[in-house]
Amino acid sequence: MDKVGFIGLGNMGKGMSINLSKEGYDVIGYDINVSSFEKLKNHNIQRKENLDEIAKETKTIITMLPDGKAVKNVWDQLINIVEENSILIDCSTIDVQTSLEVQKMANLKNIKTLDAPVSGGVIGADNGTLTFMIGGKETTFNKVKALFNCMGSKSILCGEIGAGQTAKICNNLLLASTMIAVGESFKLGKNLGLDLNRLFDVLSTSSGSCWAVNTYCPIKNVGPKSPSDNEFKGGFSTNLMKKDLTLAIEAALSSKTKIDFGQQTLEKFVDLVNKNEGHLDFSNIVNHI
Repeated sequence: MDKVGFIGLGNMGKGMSINLSKEGYDVIGYDINVSSFEKLKNHNIQRKENLDEIAKETKTIITMLPDGKAVKNVWDQLINIVEENSILIDCSTIDVQTSLEVQKMANLKNIKTLDAPVSGGVIGADNGTLTFMIGGKETTFNKVKALFNCMGSKSILCGEIGAGQTAKICNNLLLASTMIAVGESFKLGKNLGLDLNRLFDVLSTSSGSCWAVNTYCPIKNVGPKSPSDNEFKGGFSTNLMKKDLTLAIEAALSSKTKIDFGQQTLEKFVDLVNKNEGHLDFSNIVNHI
């Protein structure tokens, strides 16, 4: 498995494909946005003109696409042109229903599949520290586990197909809600006269410890470098967090799960998008608390 196809070379796919290349894999890529390859020109990633060329040259293909519609469009094409026993891995974050639909269609044609959405954002993609939440057969997972090890620091097989997408929306539901609580905590500390770096030292090492504090602190010049130190540019956009929260709410409705706080969290991010700040990192929510 020295050759890997990679479809979708945007903010996330760029770093993931580069890390595969650094580990010696022959990466062949495709993206409808040709300018994506400008950022890859100094890396050993071959550009292909269409999906057919990808399918002809490799039996292992990764997709990292913006939404379920794009995944369905690409997978519908791939399913009809890849060889039997090829492995298709979708690292996009999409609705569980679409993920199950395209994977079942592929399985009917003896194509192996995994849904493998990620956590860690652009920073994790660039640094190779992503966490992969994976749904699919253990035998398939074991065949490609080395790929996940190149692109991330952890890969967890969560269950059968669809389980990865389910785990991802649960994770981001918690992350979005936590970020709001982190913002409120720092706001209270500031208003009470606390030095925020001292507050960080407390929160990051006590019962308030969490990823939104320790790794992605939303307060400028506090904690490790994060999008808050760059005017909330880059990182994981508010638009994408809104998308993921919408998926979580839809899944809650379909499973008759009551998540009142999750609904309130979504409303706050919708409001932020409506204020034309959807392009900024989702941690920018702390400025609207």
